Amino acid sequence: MMKVSLNSKTVRLLLVCLVGVVILGLGYDLWQQWYARREGMTPGLMTGDPCAPPCWQGFYPGTIVEKATVLRKLRQMPGVGAVWERELLTSTGGVVIHWRWNNNPILNLLLPQWPGYNNIYVSKTGLLHSITLSVDFELTVAELIDKYGIPEATGTVVTGTPTPSSGAMNLYYPQHGLICRIEVLPDYKPVLEPNSRVYEVVYQPKDYELDPKFTQPWPGYGELDILGPQQ
Repeated sequence: MMKVSLNSKTVRLLLVCLVGVVILGLGYDLWQQWYARREGMTPGLMTGDPCAPPCWQGFYPGTIVEKATVLRKLRQMPGVGAVWERELLTSTGGVVIHWRWNNNPILNLLLPQWPGYNNIYVSKTGLLHSITLSVDFELTVAELIDKYGIPEATGTVVTGTPTPSSGAMNLYYPQHGLICRIEVLPDYKPVLEPNSRVYEVVYQPKDYELDPKFTQPWPGYGELDILGPQQ
């Protein structure tokens, strides 16, 4: 039987190589996370890359998916942080898959942190019903309208969200399978301005139906009425 012996110099060299491989691997993983944070996970809303609404990262509302596949793909994305699921104990059933954007503490020293939750709702039949995303880049109402035009309808203002001192209003684009949520300030006398912030989007199948009881025509810029049915 052949006996192999390694001298201390060879052992040290092997250990250095092993440590180098580990550092390179960690560095590459961190670079992927940094790149995803810098580029953002939602600019496809405006660029159509890698796919245009209502598609997000290859997920299409209105198609049949497997929950395990959705979970696996999300967990493989460098820009996605913690992922978890919640079963719906209702008559409609299904599961809501939640996640946060990747807010690695090291990256937080270099790039802005993007708060908020995201989710995908999959029905008990496997239908991908909707995708809700926190917008991870700066986007204004004026820029949104330049891209998609005046919305077909809007919702009424709901106060106390996304922050206690602000209000929110939905802009509806059924032809694009798109709902955009706008922050309006202040909550007690909300004003819609061209630079009002788009903070969240919901992707649904194209040409979804609007409920006239909960929608109204585009009001234009200016002070908004906070009375009426809630969104």
